[in-house]
Amino acid sequence: MNLFNGIKNFLEFVNDNWTAIAVMIGLVLTITGKAVNYFRRSKEEKIEIVQKQIQAIMLKLVTDAEENYDAWNQAGSIKRAQVIETIFSRYPILSKVSNPQALIAWIDQTIDEALVTLRGIITSHET
Repeated sequence: MNLFNGIKNFLEFVNDNWTAIAVMIGLVLTITGKAVNYFRRSKEEKIEIVQKQIQAIMLKLVTDAEENYDAWNQAGSIKRAQVIETIFSRYPILSKVSNPQALIAWIDQTIDEALVTLRGIITSHET
């Protein structure tokens, strides 16, 4: 009798919560698939993914720095320092890079690209 009550309770639970169960199974399968796909990639592909994410974040940081120091015309180095400091505080793993000069050069290049993108956006909004 006790076994049948347990089965009945389980089936009632599944019947009452089938949508939540289906969503959770879908999430687990999606996350697992994404994780497996990521770990199968080569080191270069993983680095490229991270660089694209940082580039998107960099555009936001450059925009914030431009807004913070809008009244200061000659504050380029301060803005650059703010962006680099924020990147290193958000991603502390970057401080362990074996070639920090190359990393800073890449960040500088990304800042320059973000500035070009930002100026293009501003110009298109003004017209």
